[in-house]
Amino acid sequence: MNRAALSILLFIAAPAAILAQNSSDPLAQALAQGDIYQSKRKYDLALDAYHKVDKLCHHSSAPCYLKIASVERKLGDFSSALEDAKRAEKAAADNKAIAVQAHLFRATLLTQMSGKPGDKKLREAEEELRQALALDSTTAITHFDLGMVLLKQERDPEGLAEMNSYVSAPNTDPATAIEARRIIASPIRARAPFAPDFSFTTHENENLSNASLRGKVVLLDFWGTWCPPCRQSVPVVRVLQKKYAGKMFQIVGISSDDDEEVWRTFIQAQQMSWSEYIDLSGTVQQAFKIDSFPTYIVLDKDGVIRYRQSGFGETSQADLEEAINKALKRESDPKLAAAALAEAHPTSASASSTNAVAAQPAPASAAPRTASPAREAKSESSSPSPSSGVEGGIVSGNIYKNQMLGMSYEFPRGWIAASSDSLRALNERFEASAKAAILQAHPELADTLRTNVPKTIFYASRKGIWDGQHIEFPSIRITAVPSRLDELSLDAFRQLATSRATASGMKLVGDAAGFQVNGHKFLRADFERTIGASHIYQSIVQTLASEYLLNIEVFALSTDELQQVEGTLKAISIADEDQ
Repeated sequence: MNRAALSILLFIAAPAAILAQNSSDPLAQALAQGDIYQSKRKYDLALDAYHKVDKLCHHSSAPCYLKIASVERKLGDFSSALEDAKRAEKAAADNKAIAVQAHLFRATLLTQMSGKPGDKKLREAEEELRQALALDSTTAITHFDLGMVLLKQERDPEGLAEMNSYVSAPNTDPATAIEARRIIASPIRARAPFAPDFSFTTHENENLSNASLRGKVVLLDFWGTWCPPCRQSVPVVRVLQKKYAGKMFQIVGISSDDDEEVWRTFIQAQQMSWSEYIDLSGTVQQAFKIDSFPTYIVLDKDGVIRYRQSGFGETSQADLEEAINKALKRESDPKLAAAALAEAHPTSASASSTNAVAAQPAPASAAPRTASPAREAKSESSSPSPSSGVEGGIVSGNIYKNQMLGMSYEFPRGWIAASSDSLRALNERFEASAKAAILQAHPELADTLRTNVPKTIFYASRKGIWDGQHIEFPSIRITAVPSRLDELSLDAFRQLATSRATASGMKLVGDAAGFQVNGHKFLRADFERTIGASHIYQSIVQTLASEYLLNIEVFALSTDELQQVEGTLKAISIADEDQ
């Protein structure tokens, strides 16, 4: 399922009432044990624990049914997952939030199981989504999912209307909003499983991304040194590397390891001569929704996912060779190639203007929010100097100041901040890649194209290594993206935090909450992620500054470390517009 696939799997969470029970409660113990088993991918044991909870609840817990359904989906038992999600909807009774989750879960599975545009399962998925909207029309992701289902049925005007509803909603997930705009520009993206956007620098210092790999058949190998089947599969991957050498084919290994030295040593010892990247932040795994290892994904020359397989067995090599051979024989489709490069159009497009949107996308800077006179004066200045604009922050000692944002931040003493030159170079690479992709499809925009690519404006770590694209532990990263929001919504942020946790396999620690520093509003959520025997902790903090949405991310390997770095945020200063 590609990143544009339905995303109800993002919503499953245990109710606070259950989680708050005393640990001596058999129900709470069984539920917690099931969560532990599921986090360690011991799905059979997790299922047993959740069924125990179900019996203790006398078959009345809707959240428990959703957890059972989630595990059944991971085990490939889709029919049972559909049935248990239906039971969750019935058990939810007057709890509309849980009922909506159940409807969305079923819609996701039905869509995943569907085939052609006329498939009955798509109509069933549509009905589930309309029931969810009838219960709560304010859940933005439901409009996105319904848009996807309608577009898969080739009902483009209706589907585009739902996509427009999603992108115009407040506090939508930025990545999903980008994909929605691309779908508005090119509805075929809803009918073909395009790979999600990714960009990283490999162990071999290659800068790889969707754009750079286009034109090749690509085998993505999601693996880890900690994973026995992954280690067992290395000789097979080596055979594939040798067999397809000299052809328009590339293998890219994406490791889930958290110990870089172990990873590097293993690569060298096993003579793994193909491209390798260690996904320390889990960003790429999250984008591809990887929840089991190894997972193999074959992309065709247009960046469309043609094959996906989890696990390794006797037939894996033959299956992979068949998928690779078919992808190599498939000629690039001009329509798919154009859709792969579709611009993330920032403005809503009416359903009646589909063709105009696809043929004449507007510059990414269109329709900005009305700016204050002071900001208009800034905009009228000539091209920015290397030290101006949102990237113009200055580090002095352990103080970071950004005049444009009215921001001052005292980061941990002894930490080393990435240089402004390295961050600017990183941002330029991302922007150049985005522009190249757009101009390849729309060369007529060469003289007018402007982009609003999120920029990394600050990154610091204890060891002073990496630049924010790669993450060291502990570290802190701040990114800025232009925003038209006047105020952040805590409810929308909580939904976003829950979505990100479930999508990335992280556990949301506590409830997302708001806080104020020097009279300025911030929203914060903490997460825990288990990788092998290790734990990674992350905080995401959002706030508004000037005309930007700031995402402040803290990465750590212990809760104490996380809290220490989070503590420095309590002294952050951001001047509000009226100050």
